[in-house]
Amino acid sequence: MPGGIPMPISGAHVRRVAVIAFAALRLISYFINLPLLNGLCAVALLFVISQAIPKLEKVTRTVVLGLFALGALFLLLGQASFGVWLEAWLKNASIATMLICVPMLSMPFFYVDYQSELKIVTQTRMRTVFSFCALTAVCAHFLGVLISVGAVVIIYELFSPHAKMYNSEDTFLATLLRSYSSSGFWSPAWTSMALINTQLRVSWLSLIPVGLLFSAIFIGMDLASVFWKIRRHPQNFQRLEATAGATVDQRKLRAMLLLAVSLIGALILGNLLTPWDLLTIIPLVALLFPVAAALLQGHHQAYRQGMSQFYHKSLLSVQNQCALYTAAGFLGKALEAAGAGAVIPRLLPDWLVAYPVLMIGALLLLLILPALAGIHPAVIITVLLSAVTPAALGLDIMSLSLAMLTGCLLGTFLSPLTATSLVLSGLCGRPSWTLGFGLNKVFCLVSVVVFSILIAAIGPLLA
Repeated sequence: MPGGIPMPISGAHVRRVAVIAFAALRLISYFINLPLLNGLCAVALLFVISQAIPKLEKVTRTVVLGLFALGALFLLLGQASFGVWLEAWLKNASIATMLICVPMLSMPFFYVDYQSELKIVTQTRMRTVFSFCALTAVCAHFLGVLISVGAVVIIYELFSPHAKMYNSEDTFLATLLRSYSSSGFWSPAWTSMALINTQLRVSWLSLIPVGLLFSAIFIGMDLASVFWKIRRHPQNFQRLEATAGATVDQRKLRAMLLLAVSLIGALILGNLLTPWDLLTIIPLVALLFPVAAALLQGHHQAYRQGMSQFYHKSLLSVQNQCALYTAAGFLGKALEAAGAGAVIPRLLPDWLVAYPVLMIGALLLLLILPALAGIHPAVIITVLLSAVTPAALGLDIMSLSLAMLTGCLLGTFLSPLTATSLVLSGLCGRPSWTLGFGLNKVFCLVSVVVFSILIAAIGPLLA
């Protein structure tokens, strides 16, 4: 240093360190349940959020502050104890930790220039937007079943450069959101599935066949919408021309496939061999898998470059997502503490009992609309299933189960404040409400109608 005077530590560096400290404390507190660790975690999160809020866009800042204000109002009216306030503040802390760590999952896929190979594959094998979206849909769905929201990161990082070649980024983003969300019909990792298993006592295995059927219909609806766009405006969807002499390097493709299988296998093994929840397994795999891949492949320099990019870019951009998700969890817990369960069933008029299709549609909207304000559908499902029985709604147990699964996945991908939209927002650099709601509002309304009819027809046959 000139003159021996140390350089001052920048505010950005302090914010990055605070994000790392919060994530580390949250992971440690999962394994060592001490009040002191929870307190330190809450303080670290408070610092991260307080630093993030002034730097949010005006609209986002208004939404976040509004969610916090409403949550605080409900907690004050309910005379909540300090413990409840702390629980509300840390409600989505595990999800925030996952959001912080999940960008590291894709690092091994950039140790080598796999993007160039995918570009050649796209130009030679998937020369139309429709075939590209079909591949995106299949990959996102099955990865979503296996590794939850981490699939959004992997598919986006691998495929987004090619969406730009078709001049169809919005179409790609819509397909990615919809096809990933379709995994909610039968994936055991979704909160809605866990709630149905525990509260309605419906076996996960019994839901797999109809879940696969509904997933295929949901993805088919998305691909039909892509086909319709192409037919209406063919001039907006260019067909790729293969570069003369371009050949696919099979060795690189096999290496990329092996990486994907290894990553999925690590997450599955963590799920099978440990009692840890998925929101803990994903950050741990995100920390360990890039290191293991770099050591085994000899890509030490690439790993250091990836971590440098993670530190300088991802850790700052993720603070916005953490602020939104913390605010949403805070309000959700506040509503639960204030006794929202007694109010929600009253929102369903008694006359709907005689019309199963309309009742199912009303249930779907009951899960979707609050999600737009940041109330996760799992919160509504919890209070609803604890307050009413299927018979009281005029439905059989399978119809209610399918309605809860469908409403949860629709609310999750339409809401701007769920992990799916926030992760994708951080990746593509666009406001989250321009993704879930902006790209899917019409598709969601059509889905409500289609699946209300399907559930009313198929549910009683499975009961």
